[in-house]
Amino acid sequence: MSIKPPFQSLSLFLSLSIILILIQMGCDSLRFDPQNTPPDENGEDDIIYESLAITYPVGGESFDPGTTITIAWETTVDTCEWGVNIILIRDDDEETNIAINTPNDGSFDWYIDTEMDHDDDYQIRIDGLCRQGDFCNGCLYSQSPGTFTISQNAVEPYILVISPNGGENIEIGGDSVRVLWDTNLPDCFFGFKISLYEANEVKAALATGIKNDGDQKVFISNAWGLETGNNYRLFVESLCENSTTYCGGCYGDFSDGNFRLYSNEFRLVSPNGGEEWTRGETETISWTDDSTTQNVRLEIYKGGTRLQDIYYLLENEFSYDWAPLTALTPDDDYQIKITSWETSESDMSDNYFTIE
Repeated sequence: MSIKPPFQSLSLFLSLSIILILIQMGCDSLRFDPQNTPPDENGEDDIIYESLAITYPVGGESFDPGTTITIAWETTVDTCEWGVNIILIRDDDEETNIAINTPNDGSFDWYIDTEMDHDDDYQIRIDGLCRQGDFCNGCLYSQSPGTFTISQNAVEPYILVISPNGGENIEIGGDSVRVLWDTNLPDCFFGFKISLYEANEVKAALATGIKNDGDQKVFISNAWGLETGNNYRLFVESLCENSTTYCGGCYGDFSDGNFRLYSNEFRLVSPNGGEEWTRGETETISWTDDSTTQNVRLEIYKGGTRLQDIYYLLENEFSYDWAPLTALTPDDDYQIKITSWETSESDMSDNYFTIE
């Protein structure tokens, strides 16, 4: 048996010790201190997980044209100015925009147009338009996992004016007027519009771009030159063909009957000068309304001098049919005066009229 010399064992021991020291020093120089070293730019600490998932419709549903459904989704994406786009897909190929840049708030009321084709191959896709606050186009999206059906049971769209709907008395320049309506149409991106008509002529737009909430207060201004009359109506219309496509008057409704507008003033309207009336033939004396006047007095003047009463105490119905007396002298210098019994306010023809 051979025995290694002692110096050889000592040499081997020293070599191993040196190697271990060097390894230890190297490990110390490579050691990672998480408290002092910033996280890697591509590290897990920088990853922000954002998601978008449609929850309705998901497939198997059936919807009637002319109704409104609520498209719903869940998202972890922060609200941004671009919102989301909502797209209708048919047969996994044909695409139609339902909404562009609608808020990413998790729901959208979609009115299903009555002209849509009946089929069972429809889906919805929602495209997110931002990620981590920056614009992107569809970098996040979600599509209905299954198809849904558009049925043949179309529900016709309607708007129904409830008030004012005929027979009301509304003061020009008075308090605001409450307009009420009912409809199965959805909210419109361009809003609803309320217009005032006299007979078949539009006189004023009372409200434009308003919400479709069935209740709106409007003001009828005395600056529009409106005259007292019984032939006024309202027209309420949607400015959308669907939720987002503009149209004017494609869906709307008039008041069923006429209502009356009046001015809260006391003024003789006719005869006011230049008229030619014939003795014994019935003519109409008319005046504007004053809500404080219940009874009036009518008098006739000639050449600025009072002749007599036409009617001493007359109920205020804003007009009176009168046939000039045959005893009156034919002339061109007549006037009529009207007086309120309640307020003593009066008005006279601005100019002379003729009685033949």
